[in-house]
Amino acid sequence: MGAANVIPGVSGGTIALITGIFVRLINAIKSFDATAIKLLLRGKFREFARHTDLAFLLYLFAGIFTAIISLAKLLEYLFQHHPIYVWSFFFGLVLASVYFVGKTVNKWHAGAVISFVTGAAVAISISVLTPASENSSFFI
Repeated sequence: MGAANVIPGVSGGTIALITGIFVRLINAIKSFDATAIKLLLRGKFREFARHTDLAFLLYLFAGIFTAIISLAKLLEYLFQHHPIYVWSFFFGLVLASVYFVGKTVNKWHAGAVISFVTGAAVAISISVLTPASENSSFFI
């Protein structure tokens, strides 16, 4: 996830989805609720850690941080010398995430197909649009 976060336009969430930890990550983040605050304020640190899946989050964020620190220079070098391979790799990860999301759909119906086509059209149009020029006026 850290390596993906170094690349502009590639999400660590994509890697979480592909590796199968996305649901656990969302549930762990979602568990920081009133119950978690009560456990923390009462000094019940073990229960707080269990309730929030804190060990998982700490290991995950330590790995993300380590990957960002260690891979930033490597990816900068690879982008300068082998950009096609790097973009191809990350494009493959995005395609894999589309496949994995598609697998989670139990029943394909018109709404799901329309949502997929609309999302794909928006993503493609964003990727081929020409960036806007900078407006350096005072108010902007």
